[in-house]
This record gives sequence, C-alpha cells and structure tokens, in this order.
Amino acid sequence: MNTTGFIRGYMAKNMSAEDFIKVVVTALSREFEEEVKLEKINDDKYLIAMDGYSITMNKELIDELKSPYGLDKYILENFENQGIIFDRNRSQYIKYCFGNYNGLE
Repeated sequence: MNTTGFIRGYMAKNMSAEDFIKVVVTALSREFEEEVKLEKINDDKYLIAMDGYSITMNKELIDELKSPYGLDKYILENFENQGIIFDRNRSQYIKYCFGNYNGLE
C-alpha cells in the first residue's frame, strides 16, 4: 500500500468526523489552489463550498464515508454533478480519490 494511503487510512480511522473533514477540505484546497470553505452550520451539519459549488453533510454521513479517500471522492462527485469540470487524471491525489492509480507512473 502507498504510504500516503496508509497514513490517510490511519487518520480516517482515528480522527473525529470534524477533524477529518478539515483534513479533506485542506487537501482539496491545495489540489485546486483555491479556498474550499468549511462552515459548521450546527453541531451536526457542515457546509463545504468551492467556486460556487457547495454541499452540506452531517457527521453521520462523514463518519460513514471515512476511508482514505472516500470522503474526498464523495465531495468531488457532488461538485461534478453540479457542473465543476476537472480531469480525473490530473494528479496522484485525484487518481487515488477515484481509484485510478495503479502505482506505475
């Protein structure tokens, strides 16, 4: 297993939903070189927004999706459904999110 995936898996397993969503939002911000906003709406609900695209998630859903890149993929797929366009092969990170990385590059 790739070291990054191993570390991400460890983080997903051991962090709270709130702490892990912060890690994911930071990774997305770095990838797209754009601020991805995370707003806590209430004790259970979060708003994730980037460049006019947004989704809301509750802690239960975040906990359900916590895996090395499952939460990232969920957010990106929702943004895609809203119209954001990006290449799913643009980086190692995005490839990991969508399971397109075979480690041969």
